[in-house]
Amino acid sequence: MTRWPTRIAGLAATLALGGGAAYGTGAAVAGSPPSSLPAPAHRPGDVREPLNIADLVTQIDRYYGGTKNADGSWSAAAESPYTRDVRRVEQAARKHIAEAARKHTDETARKGARRGGKPAVVLDVDDTMLLTYDYEKSTNFTYAVKSFTDYVRKADRGPVHGMPELVNYAKGKGMEIFFLTASAEDVRAPFAKNLAKVGVRTPLDRAHLFLKDKVDPPAYLRRACGAGDAWTCDGARYKAATRKYIESRGYDLVASIGDQASDFPGGHADRTFKLPNPMYRVD
Repeated sequence: MTRWPTRIAGLAATLALGGGAAYGTGAAVAGSPPSSLPAPAHRPGDVREPLNIADLVTQIDRYYGGTKNADGSWSAAAESPYTRDVRRVEQAARKHIAEAARKHTDETARKGARRGGKPAVVLDVDDTMLLTYDYEKSTNFTYAVKSFTDYVRKADRGPVHGMPELVNYAKGKGMEIFFLTASAEDVRAPFAKNLAKVGVRTPLDRAHLFLKDKVDPPAYLRRACGAGDAWTCDGARYKAATRKYIESRGYDLVASIGDQASDFPGGHADRTFKLPNPMYRVD
């Protein structure tokens, strides 16, 4: 897994080439002040000057409705462009889960069993269940493994708005719930503690919470990815191999929910739902 440390700069280039709008908010990006100098000529394929990083940080703060709390931490506003976008995805996923649950009930009544196994939902954790906006603000959007691991160990992140409720709703509809993160095995305990703290009421044992153990991976991952220095999987392949393993245990993954494009390649899910995240990219 590669989590890009120069995330804002990369986003600047993307926005500059894409016309300056980001993440469905419809907000214009602040640009440079007017100049009396003529605009330089650009040939097709030229890379234009990226937007200023300070402008991008301001735009991201506005998107999240960034709120500084009394203890110095940061949270996203309950009503912001970000939470509205999250709500749209959450509502679409909720509708799909309800329909999948209904079909499962109908097929069970008609046939006595569901072809493909028990219905289940798999979700990423970082910025799918637990918000990292506070960490990004505290580090000025500069990721480092140690600082992020220390942050995760506090088990004090707030939820992504509406997502614990979605998980509990799916569980109530008869879905088995699995969490799948590319974070390392050594943060299993704080992940489970934090998920429970934000209101997740589903099992968080090793059979339901999957983390990446490159040193001593389970047999299915050792076959797919290797181990130790011979580990070959990026985040996408690791997650696909794990979804395949979950299916092999008799589950039908009716939905896969994440915040990164790399959460979904490789199949093994009936439908995918991507939450917004303009802060970083994981490959």
